[in-house]
Amino acid sequence: MSKPITGKTTTSVWKQKRKNGDIYVWERQTVYISETRKTKELSRKLLGKIPAGSADGEIVPTRPKRKKTEDAVPQPSTRSRIGSSSLLRWVGEQSGITDDLLSCMDEGSAKKVDTIAQFWLANQGDRLQRMQKWQFLHPTPYLGPISKDVYHELFEYLGLNEDIVQNYFLARAKRCHKEDAVAFDSSTVSSYSRYITRQGFNKAGDGLDAVKLLTLFDLATHQPIAFAREPGNLADVSGVENALKQFSFLNISKAQIVTDKRYYNQNNIGQMLRKHIKFLTAASTDLSWVNHHLQKNKSDLETASSLCPWDFNIHGITVPVDAEFTYQRQRNRGEAAKGDTLSETRRLYLHLYLNRKRVGEDEKRLATDLMSLKSDIEKGLWDELCDSAQKKAEKYLNTSRLGRGGKLKVAINEEAYAQARKDYGYFALVSNKAEDCFEALRKYRLREKIEEAFKDTKNRLDGTCTCVRDGDILKGRMFCQFVGLGYQCFLHAKIKELKEKLELSLSDKKLVEKDKDQNADLLKWLKKQSMQSLIDWFDCIELTSLRSEAGTVTQRSGETKRDRLFFTLLGIPGFEEKPQNQLKVCP
Repeated sequence: MSKPITGKTTTSVWKQKRKNGDIYVWERQTVYISETRKTKELSRKLLGKIPAGSADGEIVPTRPKRKKTEDAVPQPSTRSRIGSSSLLRWVGEQSGITDDLLSCMDEGSAKKVDTIAQFWLANQGDRLQRMQKWQFLHPTPYLGPISKDVYHELFEYLGLNEDIVQNYFLARAKRCHKEDAVAFDSSTVSSYSRYITRQGFNKAGDGLDAVKLLTLFDLATHQPIAFAREPGNLADVSGVENALKQFSFLNISKAQIVTDKRYYNQNNIGQMLRKHIKFLTAASTDLSWVNHHLQKNKSDLETASSLCPWDFNIHGITVPVDAEFTYQRQRNRGEAAKGDTLSETRRLYLHLYLNRKRVGEDEKRLATDLMSLKSDIEKGLWDELCDSAQKKAEKYLNTSRLGRGGKLKVAINEEAYAQARKDYGYFALVSNKAEDCFEALRKYRLREKIEEAFKDTKNRLDGTCTCVRDGDILKGRMFCQFVGLGYQCFLHAKIKELKEKLELSLSDKKLVEKDKDQNADLLKWLKKQSMQSLIDWFDCIELTSLRSEAGTVTQRSGETKRDRLFFTLLGIPGFEEKPQNQLKVCP
């Protein structure tokens, strides 16, 4: 029979053996918690240690902690690069990423993730093996060295604790605009491992197996909200159902989901309609019903009233359409049985556009391809053409010979050429939300920033090809890359806002000429900088602490007046200059 649970505090002695053979002896006070069925440690007191090789096992006191005295040896002089570190620390605080990490995991793990994300952003494409050297020169959230063993254990810990990952997604979702638009897209991540992937289509075309990375973005704040990993052999459209479930979990079901044409099919549209999800997706003009309305309304796209107010190359109109959808019941209800095929009619809004600038580009591209094919065929290089090139030649080119054994003559098929050019420059968006066609276009163009974000994940955040063997470690690594992507998107958005404010300040007549010149110089410099060159530039700012018995002297080097203006306008503390250049913006 087991001992009864008393709930009293128990005092015991605990021994811990170290690598050098010493045994440290602790006095512990514990209590058993019946609700959680676990023993909780209340306090721990070090009694001493048993030295290695001690015959009698006598406990001797340990060395007392060093106390500060007037005769203490001064700390050595140090040097650290504070420019880029201050910028990245500010991004983590202002974006809420640092607080959100601390809210969903222990402090040590949160600071490790924060440090890895900052390293990837500051060192484009660098492997984590160089991280300890980078930490030595840069103040980072995690003070200890992050070695290969440390970050591998961290990746595995994060990959096995799904609760941490999902709580972070919830924290990020609370900061987004729940009733605005959310973009959804996917990318493939190559892997050398044969244990974590399935054979599937790889968009990188490098011949490796791939996993699929699905990501949700808030279009209002330009911040990534959540991601999911799927096997590489699943089609893009299969991720929509999981995305809808994620919407419900993150409490952003009122947002409008924006996708590209890869996700357009009747099943996906039907699912979103039945779940009352607002969506906006691109649709191919080759679809019969889209092309039918396009041909019917082409004349309306030629009018001046259809011009886009912020892009004069674009014409656009909205056509309400009553579309019929069929689906199979998933459960019995009333007279409808599971498996029955039902149909329903829903109102959709077809946004049709004409991009006059793209008409010339598409025609030039087709003409270049056809003339190149014509030249290759006339030279007798037909067998060296790939299958797609041969099919294109058969469609658009006519071949003939002048007499037996005569010279091969190649001519363009005028009818096929005219048919191909007929719909150049036209494109379409489909939505179930009644809104202006140009507002829908604005949202869709914001979605295109996701492609840049995926590129950043692969190039800047060391995500081109994974070098891990285990799927759980891969999930943890992707989580750290996702945090780094949040850093990247926030900093990009803030620099864009700063450029816009500087543009407005140049037209402010109240701003003195000297400050206006400084703002113009900063704006000109920012327009020439990429994200990497910007971080590298500020990485040269160093803080040196010179310590001796006489005292401590600090000096900061590498910064210019323009650098201090940049930090001041962003609101990053520690770089102020008096009198400050206050940025004034016209109302």
